[in-house]
Amino acid sequence: MSEKEKPQRGKHGRPRKKNKPQGGKASGAGNPHAFNSDAAYGSGKSYLPSGHTPADLLPRLAARVIDGLFVGVPALLVYRVLVEGLGGLGAVLGALIYGLTLVAYATILEAGSGQTIGKRMLGLQVLGPNGGFPTKSEAFRRNSFYVLQAVVMLPFWLVQFLALAVLLAVFISIVISIERSPHKQGRHDEVADGTQVVRV
Repeated sequence: MSEKEKPQRGKHGRPRKKNKPQGGKASGAGNPHAFNSDAAYGSGKSYLPSGHTPADLLPRLAARVIDGLFVGVPALLVYRVLVEGLGGLGAVLGALIYGLTLVAYATILEAGSGQTIGKRMLGLQVLGPNGGFPTKSEAFRRNSFYVLQAVVMLPFWLVQFLALAVLLAVFISIVISIERSPHKQGRHDEVADGTQVVRV
């Protein structure tokens, strides 16, 4: 056996094992940006798919604003028409339609392509915990806070006040968690098992 063919031996004379890259899509051992499918959000080892950069807070907020203009404004117009025609009952129906429209819009598009209209315009994409597009369940969970916006529109002042307080707390929590996370993951990403928004 030649010198090259001999297995390298460790401290105690046992053959050394070759290091294997973690995760199914790692681009190389020792690459800090390699995909690691076993790293969960909050573990200190959250994955970062190779070749992508985490999206910053401001572009993500801008994408939400754009989506609100495309989907939220028409839903608000429907809400106003129902309120004018049916009063309190119309407000309840309008709030329900508003919330369902926003959640369905974000869930369907993010699960289908990882991008809403706003994210596509700003070059952002949502990735699921396994590196592909998020599932419908994951996309639904990361956008479920839209329901709070709908509750704020209900014609009951106490419910509106409580929902507004919770919505504000959720918004602040998401903003702070995105800014503090090394991979720009927010609390809504944590709820969705570790989704991540990246620049594409």
